[in-house]
Amino acid sequence: MSKPGSSTESESQAQIARKTWEMANNVEVVSSVDEIYRYDKKQQQDILAAKPWEKDPHFFKDIKISALALLKMVMHARSGGTLEVMGLILGKVDGNTMYVMDSFALPVEGTETRVNAQAQAYEYMSSYIEAAKLLL
Repeated sequence: MSKPGSSTESESQAQIARKTWEMANNVEVVSSVDEIYRYDKKQQQDILAAKPWEKDPHFFKDIKISALALLKMVMHARSGGTLEVMGLILGKVDGNTMYVMDSFALPVEGTETRVNAQAQAYEYMSSYIEAAKLLL
């Protein structure tokens, strides 16, 4: 048996905490790591043209967020301290599920109650999205 406060006990507690969090948040391990990033341009264009979420405000039933996107969102939110922050998420839609595959912070200054994007932020947003499209 391990001694209280030992590294083995700490590792065991960390594993239990992780498993508990994963179960509470329905974390799924993707069988094929690249599967979430597979992009069908025609399918995306069709669903974006149909806009089923305009007819049904509860259209999206699930959201799946990549670990990278989540980490970037949390780091950005924490970097703002008590100030508002602004950023965007990038992803795709598949059926009633929204997939968030990436996120990025916008270079804006916030206050305690609001964030306003200026021309610089819009330029940054446009260039980031265009660069992301090149990866498809």
